[in-house]
Amino acid sequence: MVLTRGGLVEGVHRGRLVVCDASGAILEAAGDPEFPVYLRSSAKPFQAMPLVLSGAADALGLGEEELAVACASHNGEQEHLAAVRSLLRKAGLTEEALQSGVHPPLHAPVAEELARSGERPRPLHGNCSGKHAGMLAVCAHQGWDTGSYRELTHPLQRWVLEIVARMCGVERENIPVPRDGCGVPTFAVPLRGLAAGFARLATGRELPDRLAEASLRIREAMRSRPFMVAGTGRLDTALMQKTELVVKSGAEAVFAAGSPEGWGVALKISDGASRAVRPAAVAALGRLGAGVPGERGLSEVRNLHGEPVGRLIPLV
Repeated sequence: MVLTRGGLVEGVHRGRLVVCDASGAILEAAGDPEFPVYLRSSAKPFQAMPLVLSGAADALGLGEEELAVACASHNGEQEHLAAVRSLLRKAGLTEEALQSGVHPPLHAPVAEELARSGERPRPLHGNCSGKHAGMLAVCAHQGWDTGSYRELTHPLQRWVLEIVARMCGVERENIPVPRDGCGVPTFAVPLRGLAAGFARLATGRELPDRLAEASLRIREAMRSRPFMVAGTGRLDTALMQKTELVVKSGAEAVFAAGSPEGWGVALKISDGASRAVRPAAVAALGRLGAGVPGERGLSEVRNLHGEPVGRLIPLV
């Protein structure tokens, strides 16, 4: 991926890409597909599966909006906050139970409105509040401690690790598990494992029946409510609105998508530059025959006056 300005190459972003089927077989690769990558928020659909597997989703009467926001890196728009509050309320909890950390809403107009009101951001506004609300709902349903739900030794986090290992085809003992930005565990697996995991998420293939059923329910919630997964102007939402893919991006320029045709794709920009993800992902999907209406495999760069001054162009 190169950044051009005035006819010269001003910057270069390198990355890795792999396409797998649900068996884990590599269909296409650029760069080392076996080198590990932290899943970051691309793991959220896997982290939400205990909501279905535990029976909490049915027992609490969760709708697709609530399941989708449990998989989200959301903008903090009103629809997102309402879904998180509803999820917590149905679990008999309040937002004070959230331990997802604090940052301003990702959507700039919402963050500006919050600042103008004099209100300080709370954990509810953070992009991971849906994931944490979902985890808390599982704990409440199972009778597990809700104060320590972030700890790797907690039964919920041990269960999530097992699910990630199964979805990505990696032995649990071989997955490094440090903390993510929001404080719960994150996971390092080969990039190939992430691609295979999304092929399995998209199709249910190569999974035990109960996990395949949970994948179907999570996938359908994300696809039927794509706005809840990200929000206004966000890549994940746009791709799920315009294609048949299930999509989830993560911090440090991680991207994953799965197709009902049976393949999954995973992308990692090496320097973590988020600006490179959209054009690289769109170009890769186009090569796979999953062209995105209204999206092109390059991005215009504009200056502070709104004038076009360069382009980000993928080279694969």
